[in-house]
Amino acid sequence: MITARLGRVTGQPPLELLLRLALREIQDDDGVMALPSLAALHRRPTRQLFDRAAALATDGDPEHRELGVRILRELGDEQPDGRRPFREPTVALLRSRLRDETDPSVTYWIVSALGYHRDRESLPQVVALAAHPDDRVRFHVAANLPGLVDPDRVQPEAAEALLRLCHDEDPETRYYALYAATREIPGLDVEAVTRLTEQLVDDPDTQISAMAAAHHEAIREVRNRLGDALPPGTHDHLIGPVLVNLACAGETADAQWLDEELRRRLGPEAAGLPTARLAAELAAWWADRESRVWS
Repeated sequence: MITARLGRVTGQPPLELLLRLALREIQDDDGVMALPSLAALHRRPTRQLFDRAAALATDGDPEHRELGVRILRELGDEQPDGRRPFREPTVALLRSRLRDETDPSVTYWIVSALGYHRDRESLPQVVALAAHPDDRVRFHVAANLPGLVDPDRVQPEAAEALLRLCHDEDPETRYYALYAATREIPGLDVEAVTRLTEQLVDDPDTQISAMAAAHHEAIREVRNRLGDALPPGTHDHLIGPVLVNLACAGETADAQWLDEELRRRLGPEAAGLPTARLAAELAAWWADRESRVWS
C-alpha cells in the first residue's frame, strides 16, 4: 500500500512493480514487441535501481540474471563523454559475470551490454566467444565487436575473429560480421577485406552476396579515385576509413568533413594535395550510388 501511494505521489510506478512487469516482458520477448516496463527502468538511473539490477545479474535464476543485465545494458542516457551512469561498476560486474556465466541466453546479453558500454578492456573475453557453440552468442560477438575494438588499429585477434565470423554457418551472424567489417570498422586491412568480399560474392544468402559484391566494387572505385588524386603508395590505408565514413553519412555525405578526415589521416603529407576536390568527388559519387541503391 505504501509503495502504491508513493507511485501515485511521484508519478512513477513503484520500482518492484516495474521489475515484475519487465521480467514478464523479457520472458515473452519475441524481438518485435516493445518492452515498455524495461524501457521505463532504463529511464530511472538511480543508485537503488543499479543495486537491484546488479543483484539480479548474480541471481541463481537465469531469467533474473538476464533481466539484471538488460537493465544495466542501457541504464540512463549517454552523457556528453559517451558514458552512461554507473559505467565503471557496471562493466566490472559484466566482465565478472561473463567469466562465470554458463547460460547462453544470459551470455549473449552480457556481450551486448559490454558492446553498449564500449568496454574495450573486455575485448579478449568477447573474442574468446567467437567460436561459441550457440549461434546467438556468436551473433552478438559479431554485432558488438565494432564497439570494443580500436577502430583505427584493430587488434589482430579481433580482426581474425571478425573475418572468421563472416564465414559462420549462421547467416545472420555472417551478415552482421560482414556489415561490421565493411561499414563500421575503418582500420581493417583493406587487402583482407577485398579477399573477404570476393569470397562472399557467392554466399547462398542473397543479402550477404549483394553486400559483398557492392563493397568489392566500392573498394575498386575508391582505390581508383584515390590513385588518380594522390601520389602512389599513399592511399590504400585510406580506403577503409573513406568507405566507413561515407557509409555512416549515407546520401548526406559531407565533403568538408570528409576532406578534414583525409587530411587528418594523411598528416603532413596532405599539404599541397587536392584533398578538398577529392572529398567532393567521393561524396558526390557515394550520394549518387546510394540514391540508386535505395530508389
